[in-house]
Amino acid sequence: MKNTLARLLLIAACALPAVRLAAQPAAATFRPALLEGFSLGFAQTAAGDLSRNGVLGRVAVAHLDFGFTGRTPLGRGTFLLHGFAYARNALDTTGAVFLPEALEELTFSLGVQHRASAQWSFAAYLRPGFYGDSLKFNGDSFNAPLLGTAVYTVSPGLAWIFGGSANAASDTPFMPIAGVRWQFAPAWTLNIGFPRAGVSWRHSDRLTLNAGATVQGGDYYLGDGLGSPAPGIGRLARTWLEYREIRLGAGAELALSAGVTLSIDAGLALDQRFDYFDRGYALKGDHPLFVALALKGRF
Repeated sequence: MKNTLARLLLIAACALPAVRLAAQPAAATFRPALLEGFSLGFAQTAAGDLSRNGVLGRVAVAHLDFGFTGRTPLGRGTFLLHGFAYARNALDTTGAVFLPEALEELTFSLGVQHRASAQWSFAAYLRPGFYGDSLKFNGDSFNAPLLGTAVYTVSPGLAWIFGGSANAASDTPFMPIAGVRWQFAPAWTLNIGFPRAGVSWRHSDRLTLNAGATVQGGDYYLGDGLGSPAPGIGRLARTWLEYREIRLGAGAELALSAGVTLSIDAGLALDQRFDYFDRGYALKGDHPLFVALALKGRF
């Protein structure tokens, strides 16, 4: 048992730098659970200090998301994906932290998947919709992040993923993506990529345990004016806010029935950040605890 735990922690620690490089909020809207069915999730990040040249206040984040996506065949090996998704991050703040009450997104899920051969498959996903503070969606908060991927399957237990994401609202408009899924033992699988990097152990047909890094966040348009937070900093209005949490933790996934799973994860948010990149004003969190629940179904 000690050797198994050490193995989990070592691989999770090695995977965290990859998540820091690849898991930007621009891609956080592309949740794999939305691609073939439904997803309902809740996460709570505990209250923690927010700092900028010293502690300014505290914030706790309550996250809720749900979505549904169906598939329509377009031809042999080609599918059209279509659906919708909604997510809300409620921010409970104290002190002078200059954050809105909530960050929300209401989007359509559009995509095309194509299997070109036994080794190669390609996909493109578009998430047009509104990303803003509270429910005050307008033309300024409209965005359409794009993700493209290519998967090369070496064997049933090994696949390489390549691609990139484009997001005009992000501080990083284009980001290359690379990852691997490797089943290195009958019950063990290593994933390095987005939105999860880590290792999982299949205990039984119903229970899988995992450890590693995950990401939560996105880019949101701030319409309401919050004032000027510091001398030399412009008013925090009519600008984009980048919210990010990179988390390290462990969890379990339980199969409730064929195609329906319930998962739970808990750990630390090692990199929590709220960045008004156009204003040069960013707040950094202090490693708060988190817990996340998700119910997912596939067709």
